[in-house]
Amino acid sequence: MTHQEGEAVQPSTAVVHWWGRGVFFFLVAAILLLGIGRLELPWVRTGFSAWSISRTTFFFWLIWKIVIYSYGRGVIGFNKGWFPLPLLIFFAAVTLSLLPDFHEAADYRYFFFAVMHCVMVMDVFGSGNRPKFLLLLLGALPGLLVIRGLVYDPSVLDFGQMNRFAYPVAHANPAGLLFSMSIPLALAIVLTDKGLFRGPTLGSLTAQFVGLVLTYSRGAWLASVVSLFGLSLMEHRLRKSVLAIGLTAVIAFVAIAPLRNRLLSVLTPSEDVAIEGRLRFMTDALTVGLEKPFFGVGYGRDRLREGVRRDVPGAEQFGFIPHSHNVYTELLAETGLVGLSAFLWMVVSNVTRLIRKGQSDLAARDRTRYLCVATSLIAFLIGGLGDVPFYNHETRIFFFTLLALSYIALRSDIVRQRDMGQAGQQRSRG
Repeated sequence: MTHQEGEAVQPSTAVVHWWGRGVFFFLVAAILLLGIGRLELPWVRTGFSAWSISRTTFFFWLIWKIVIYSYGRGVIGFNKGWFPLPLLIFFAAVTLSLLPDFHEAADYRYFFFAVMHCVMVMDVFGSGNRPKFLLLLLGALPGLLVIRGLVYDPSVLDFGQMNRFAYPVAHANPAGLLFSMSIPLALAIVLTDKGLFRGPTLGSLTAQFVGLVLTYSRGAWLASVVSLFGLSLMEHRLRKSVLAIGLTAVIAFVAIAPLRNRLLSVLTPSEDVAIEGRLRFMTDALTVGLEKPFFGVGYGRDRLREGVRRDVPGAEQFGFIPHSHNVYTELLAETGLVGLSAFLWMVVSNVTRLIRKGQSDLAARDRTRYLCVATSLIAFLIGGLGDVPFYNHETRIFFFTLLALSYIALRSDIVRQRDMGQAGQQRSRG
């Protein structure tokens, strides 16, 4: 059979289907590596990480949505609401901050692919049982990070040495923040899943708690305590579970002197070099932000250093500034009030909507999942008081995956309500 002149040759349904399956497979692989850690290939001196696989998958996803799906159909393969407005505005604010010349924009590359990762996850995991699978990946797998780290360096269990747990994450602080976000998700699985995955997830939850403690990350400890305490206030049925975790933590910190001393060090910040340095970095970033309050000096650590050298006399005598160690002063300095406001709207609006859903007349299982996802986002917001998660591959990809999960949960609820309304109208007509 020959096609008429000018008639487009459509790719077969099988090609579209299997290309989409391939995108799903590699996106799952990227999220798997969040809970496993980077895989090194020593014989070729390279490896695979969540960031590297997600970045590569983006181009195949784009081909799938624009070229393969739309060829001969006249429409592209994006669903309505594929790029949520708050995320789009935050992305635009960060991009505009680098105008007019985009100089010193190395960190923007990582940010761009992280946002695209979020969009991909919403698109690929947004139907069927895939949202539950995504929750399982984010909540259950990070326990493997702890197992792998302990096998690599068992000395972290020797509290006398006070070796901070980090490997296979780049640093102990991002590892702690990641666990503070994943623990509420693991708790959601333990409390709502009655099947095969409940037992292993309970073991993973225990491992993640151990890993969080061993990071000695005071910011991550604060994020976990505040978020889980908030969860117990939002849902009284979860108070026993949160209380059990809290009592275990209290016993550990009372009985183990290095943990207790690390925690109490926040009461004497002037005697802690790390706290004093971070407060100075935050103050410098705040100064830069107030000098350019609308769009900031431009997104990224290099642009922040430029601004500090220009606006803070004598700052260089204190040495190299990695970043401000606070996501709020960082965004204020780099993207101005526009970027900071867009970021807060993006996250806080999802938190409030999830809490409202979690306190509505839904099944107990659904309420627990909504509230635990909201708790995980709260942990991110609290953890941002002491770190900038966007500059670490693991915490950046984990957050944007979590953000995608929250959008999927809220979008699924809207679709379910719409379908129920349509069904009700059909019954009334009948």
